[in-house]
Amino acid sequence: MTNQNEQPIPGCKAMSRDGFWNLISEVKAACGQDQDKYMDMLKTRLKELGPDHAQDFHDIVCAYEDLAYKYGLWSASGLMGHATDDGFMDFRSWLISQGKEVYFAALKDPDSLADLDPGDGLWFESFAYAGYYALKALTGEDAFDNISEDNRRMTKESLKADIEYNEGINYPYEALDLPDYFPRLYQKFVEPEQRLSCINCWNYDDPAIREARLAGPPPKPESKNTLEMGGM
Repeated sequence: MTNQNEQPIPGCKAMSRDGFWNLISEVKAACGQDQDKYMDMLKTRLKELGPDHAQDFHDIVCAYEDLAYKYGLWSASGLMGHATDDGFMDFRSWLISQGKEVYFAALKDPDSLADLDPGDGLWFESFAYAGYYALKALTGEDAFDNISEDNRRMTKESLKADIEYNEGINYPYEALDLPDYFPRLYQKFVEPEQRLSCINCWNYDDPAIREARLAGPPPKPESKNTLEMGGM
């Protein structure tokens, strides 16, 4: 039987799920959290693999970034210092660069991010452009211009099927919600004197934010609501 993880992802020409995550695992094992070394090795490996793989890598990263654009994860990343639009974008890039297990665990339980070593920082903007840089060096082409909307949609839909999302992954949490839903992140990253401030200041003029809050937050996890709130 053919393993779908070893076949090119729909919408891609050459790269499979295993090929994508194995490449990240290889580079991270060699470079750890040194982002300069990580980028040098990743671009070198993509150029060795060729233009199709470079384009596919770019497209897969874009899809995984889109699939992680969830307000609940944004709330969690805000505790870690990435509450702005640009900060959350660079955070999602960093999250993918940490590998398959870390990425999927964060979408299933954002509080699992408390276990991670921040290394050079919880952001990695340049990672999102690795495929772009490799393709540009190989062919002079622009990876952003080389994918159709149909292929973009197919790739994203295929990869989404692998993700188990947390119940509250798309809820924009307020400051008072954070200790109950993200107790380990809260304890690790929020100083007592900060605990009355709003970590995420949502734009309530945004219809998407208002809609995401309509149903209210998910039930509080019984095992997570006993954190000492200190200055709250």
